[in-house]
Amino acid sequence: MDLALRERTEAIDALERRVAELEGQLAEQRGLLQACRTERAGIETRRRDLEGTLAAEESKMKDRRMRLNRIRNEKEAAAVRREIEVGKEENQKLEDELMTIFEQLETIGAREQEIQQTFDALEQRRTEEQARADEEISLLSMDLEDRRRARDSLATTIEGALRRQYETISMRRRGLAVVEVRGGSCQGCHMRVAPQLVNDIQRKQGVVLCPSCHRILYVKPQSAGGEE
Repeated sequence: MDLALRERTEAIDALERRVAELEGQLAEQRGLLQACRTERAGIETRRRDLEGTLAAEESKMKDRRMRLNRIRNEKEAAAVRREIEVGKEENQKLEDELMTIFEQLETIGAREQEIQQTFDALEQRRTEEQARADEEISLLSMDLEDRRRARDSLATTIEGALRRQYETISMRRRGLAVVEVRGGSCQGCHMRVAPQLVNDIQRKQGVVLCPSCHRILYVKPQSAGGEE
């Protein structure tokens, strides 16, 4: 009964861990998606700034050309032509940076789309896994409760000292307090068991403990043909 209880408890824990793992993966993807969006927003801000600066510079270039057409003094005209040349160089730099920004936006947009697709698929998987886990956990929990009641009822029929000894061993040995002797070895720790102890078990000479792991030992009765 205790082994069955432990198996069901571990099954519930495994289901909960699986859902928690998916939640963790989902949170990780959510973080990546948020970071991607934040990065894209920063690049978009830079793009708008550059486009605004470029538009302002283009307006200045237009004013310079208009001024150049009105100037009759060669010295002043040369100075304006120099301003125009410098402005062209600056505008070219702005345009180059803007092209780089567009490439970055295209790259990060593709990455964001990929992360979003992964996130959506993972979220769908989590939803399905959660529904399945909830159903299985509900069934296991009901079965677990029934078995616990049956176990508690049976425990009252066992002599107090023996029950306490069993509970102590079970607690120390992670729920495995009673093990078989098979092939002359304890199946709990796989150490050899003296033949005399095996004989004591078969003759029902009280509770026999494994000398190595101190679990309670039992031997399966042999069939008429001498086989266990």
